[in-house]
Amino acid sequence: MTMRREKIVSLREAIEPIEDGSTIAIGGLSYFNVPMALVRELIRQRKRDLTVITSAVAGFPLDLLIGARCVRRVISPYVGFEEFGAAPNFRRAAECGEIEIREIGEAFLAFGLKAGAAGAPFFALPRTLADTDLVRVNSDYRFTRDPFTGREVLCVPALAPDWALLHAQQSDPFGNARHLGSVYMDSLLARAARRVILSCDELIPHDVVRAEPQRTTLPSILVDAVVPLFGAAHPTASEPLYDVDREHLRFYLAHSRTREGAARYLQDVVLSSEESEYLRKVVSARISEDRAEEAVEVAPPSARELLAVIFSRLVRDGDFVGVGTGCWEVAAGLRLAQLTHAPNLSFTMGGTAALNPELEELLPSVNSAQAIWRAEAVLRLEDVFDLELRGAFDVMFLSGLQIDRYGNVNLVGVGAWSAPRLRGPGSVGLELAPCARRRVAFFRRHTPQVFVERVDFVSAPGYAHSLAEFWVVTDLAVLDFDAEGRMRVVSRHPGVSVDQIRENTGFDLVIPADVPETPPPTSEELRLLRTRVDRRGWLRAKG
Repeated sequence: MTMRREKIVSLREAIEPIEDGSTIAIGGLSYFNVPMALVRELIRQRKRDLTVITSAVAGFPLDLLIGARCVRRVISPYVGFEEFGAAPNFRRAAECGEIEIREIGEAFLAFGLKAGAAGAPFFALPRTLADTDLVRVNSDYRFTRDPFTGREVLCVPALAPDWALLHAQQSDPFGNARHLGSVYMDSLLARAARRVILSCDELIPHDVVRAEPQRTTLPSILVDAVVPLFGAAHPTASEPLYDVDREHLRFYLAHSRTREGAARYLQDVVLSSEESEYLRKVVSARISEDRAEEAVEVAPPSARELLAVIFSRLVRDGDFVGVGTGCWEVAAGLRLAQLTHAPNLSFTMGGTAALNPELEELLPSVNSAQAIWRAEAVLRLEDVFDLELRGAFDVMFLSGLQIDRYGNVNLVGVGAWSAPRLRGPGSVGLELAPCARRRVAFFRRHTPQVFVERVDFVSAPGYAHSLAEFWVVTDLAVLDFDAEGRMRVVSRHPGVSVDQIRENTGFDLVIPADVPETPPPTSEELRLLRTRVDRRGWLRAKG
């Protein structure tokens, strides 16, 4: 009898068929579930002129490939290292014009991949998403007429990568994969790609898969090759098996501040050894179960605790909100709102799309799968984009490098887009801002460099009269917009004067004759924040 073909291959065999000039998609999200062993093998085999499509939030794999000169074109809505800061090789290459950047937002990525997965030529989006500079600099955004209504719609092309490189915690020999944490966008990437290579930490028997088929997150029909190798995601996390190796990321970032340092890292860590030797050198840290001491409640609120409390007060009972990458204060504020005045508020957490996680400690990343284990449901990330697009979110929280007097927000870069003085991570999901009923833009530093007369790039369009509310919250003040669309001071934070706000703003604000003080956190808000939301004190440690 003919036996079923197993798909197990070596790293070398998995990567060899990828030709120079291929389009590859890299799965995982941020520093979670990233197929780093496959990425390192691309570098060892010196693949060149790659077009790289990432998930909604990318960092280490793309930055490493750019440093190794493997990349010609980048298609990604966000490239950065979350709390660690900018992606140095990406930023340097962008500022020097060494790579082609196809500037996109999350809607382009998600719905382009959906078109690719369905075999459709393009995906039509609402015209309101065209009110950004993404459409100006990326000719792949196109307009056409809805044949049913005659209205103009914005179209994005199908994204169908030649290869998808993915990582899961477990797989059987035939490619039936199990993500024990979050799937992130891996399922969508697999369906859109022509071929899929999967790395996994543990190879499990096929009988185990058949015993619980509902736990299979990627079926074998989508997977072409399986590379079993424990630690294949290092230094990113493969939760719950091992956590992010933050020390290694710091080591990499320290080296990559200069071209010479980045080259030394590549030679010493990647090129000089096979993957098995690399993994023997590194130690993957397991998720800690240690708990921190409870906070001293008498300590005054930090600047970020104040932001969290303000965010809590701005949402309403029954609202539906999403927490984006890097938004620790937003996550804390929404959980605080649930514990106080808004028990019926619902929110999704980062790239995991965990719904209403009851966390008593803020996670180092809102994209961690640890949010799933205290949630009431887990949405598919691709479904969250559907909800955003149809206007299901009541409030969008957003931030950036700049905001102007009109409320336009820029997260792409400072200076001309084609030759930026400072390259930012990218527009991420800001193009979807017009779909939300209310907006809160927040900035941890209120300076003239952030509050500018006109932004250099519009990632999210500004105030519109159709908006019920548009708040701007900073470390100095709370602001909104008057009936004529001018930014107006609502309150000044404790210890802050109106003159300080004026001096730190690069344009004229509307300043009422009497500007009240922002009400400080109550003792109960502070108690709940420190004992039920942020027991590890992240908001105090971060300022």
